[in-house]
Amino acid sequence: MRTRYKNAFRNKVLRRIKSLRGEVVLWADLRNLGSSRQVSRALKECVEDGTLARIGRGIYAKTKKSQYIDKPVIRGSFEAVSIEALNRLNIRWELGQLIKDYNEGRSQQVPAQLQIRLKDRFRRTLASGKNRILFEGNINAK
Repeated sequence: MRTRYKNAFRNKVLRRIKSLRGEVVLWADLRNLGSSRQVSRALKECVEDGTLARIGRGIYAKTKKSQYIDKPVIRGSFEAVSIEALNRLNIRWELGQLIKDYNEGRSQQVPAQLQIRLKDRFRRTLASGKNRILFEGNINAK
């Protein structure tokens, strides 16, 4: 008789997450580990225990324990993780006009949030807590 462990599947998911390069974990990265229900349940448990942070539908970011507060925080910055997620999803994008103006010296006003102009269709939102990626003109597709 084979011994079954309660969290065997979750441990398999955690090993796969650790083996992934970068800070973004997509649902599709774990699809071949088991049924969609098992994968979704394991990802939900990882979010609840602070191993991952959900930033979009099927998009998760790896976390680390904060030295200042007793909560897990996204490794790196939210903006960097969001850009990595767009790249992993093969969504073409460019920086928004306000950021371009600042970088080229046409404006001295520092943009408060990352603003992105999408070149491909993308109907999801990328957000974590109060952080949110703004799509230029509130348009999620070209």
